[in-house]
Amino acid sequence: MVRKFLMCALVILLLGCSSTKKYNEQISKLHSIEEIQEDIDFTHHKLQRLHPDLYWYISKDSLDKKISTLKQSIKAPISSIEFYKRLAPVVASIRQGHTAIYSPRKRQSKKEKKAKGKRSYEFKPLAFEGEGDKVFIKKNYGKDSTLIAGSEVLSVDNEKTNDLLTSFKKLYTGDGYNTTFIPKYTSSNFGSLYARTHEQKDSLLVTLKTGDSIYSRYIYPSYSKENEVLKKDTATVPKQKISKLDRQIARKKNKQIRKNQDKYGYDSFKKEYNRNFEFITSDTTATVAYMKIRSFTKGNYKDFYEESFSKIDSAKCQNLILDLRGNLGGRLSEIDELYSYVTDKEYVFIEKAKMTKRMSFLYPLFHTKSWIAKSGAVLFSPLLATYQLFKVKKIEGAPYFKFKYSKPRAPKPNAYTGKIYVLINGESFSASSILSTHLKATKRAIFIGEETGGAYNGTIAGLFTILELPNSKINMRFGLMKINAPHTVQPDGFGILPDVYIQSEKDKDEELDWVLQNVKTGS
Repeated sequence: MVRKFLMCALVILLLGCSSTKKYNEQISKLHSIEEIQEDIDFTHHKLQRLHPDLYWYISKDSLDKKISTLKQSIKAPISSIEFYKRLAPVVASIRQGHTAIYSPRKRQSKKEKKAKGKRSYEFKPLAFEGEGDKVFIKKNYGKDSTLIAGSEVLSVDNEKTNDLLTSFKKLYTGDGYNTTFIPKYTSSNFGSLYARTHEQKDSLLVTLKTGDSIYSRYIYPSYSKENEVLKKDTATVPKQKISKLDRQIARKKNKQIRKNQDKYGYDSFKKEYNRNFEFITSDTTATVAYMKIRSFTKGNYKDFYEESFSKIDSAKCQNLILDLRGNLGGRLSEIDELYSYVTDKEYVFIEKAKMTKRMSFLYPLFHTKSWIAKSGAVLFSPLLATYQLFKVKKIEGAPYFKFKYSKPRAPKPNAYTGKIYVLINGESFSASSILSTHLKATKRAIFIGEETGGAYNGTIAGLFTILELPNSKINMRFGLMKINAPHTVQPDGFGILPDVYIQSEKDKDEELDWVLQNVKTGS
């Protein structure tokens, strides 16, 4: 029995190694004209079949023409990355930010992972921000002290930064006709966009400008086991023997730390929290509650909002700043929970979600790469089929999925009724925009900043499918549901507009300063 088990394990290991090698060879080679055209047809077919509102911002004729033009432009074999750079602008022309493609990356062999750990791209330790056609290092989460926060990135491997930004801006889109999303997104995601558009290397030469000094540095990919090696090379201090009582106290303290990290959504890599709450106080200004939400993901949000609004209530605070700048979205459940604390009226949070087919929401389960998930989907398919009978209803011939958020919902008993200021920018997207739509439509808040990257009238999201193109191995991701709040405006295709338009300069926070001044003067 043990022998058979070991043989099976060996076969799986060999197949895994063979699969990795075959995949890397596939994405590294030049693909024939016929293979590329097959991938284009595959992309077009899947979008037409599964996308719930493909022609929201583009006509069928226009998209068909772009697909045809792309196919005709393929005159010679090309690589996966080159094809990605040609296909991405066509997908971006659909003007729906959740609909996008991603270039394939080389996979690590099991041997390499065992020796070095998981590989990260060269720019992973850096956060970026932009100003015009310039990109700056915002934060350095790594150990290379020569990569100084505030430094301007002039070039990467002799490619000028502004040229790179120009090429990146063609690859993705916000929702609709918005113009604020892409400048912010391409700057803040400069490192990952570079990795998606360039072949994997062992090092990159980055030219930086800090003050009046211009210098170049090589940066390298990092591996997860590097820290383990450093620990082994460091002299170890013998552990002191501690008492049973001290161990109990330490366990209790660590448990509380983990609980707080979960509540605030701690990011161990960046060493910062996803959610922050504090009171801003001064001698000349009334107390202001400040809530910064970086994304509606990660952690136990219910405890965070319960605690935060309990503090606001106890302090009798009448001014709340909700900072959604840079918040690209997340969970419907979290934004519904937050909204229930800032409204005092019964509400319906989202409309029923339109799909292309009754079983569309199950598509990711049956087409996943995980054989475990796929087997489970097949095993429980009778139950899933019964489930969809209750959750999916046809309206005028189209299937609609009914979330629990599509029913009337009650506000929290201690709902906040004071003044709300919402800070927004081009990277306030997806769930951030759905929440903002509610607050704007009900005139519940004053908005400061710039137009959101997500549309007022909804987005394509809900459940997502990720499809791999058969030859180039490019991944395509898009939502299977049309998600919108029960509020709309005309013209369609634009984000939530600010009541006070402010675009801060680098290293300044003019939006926050405006709010504090407004509270001070009682305007």
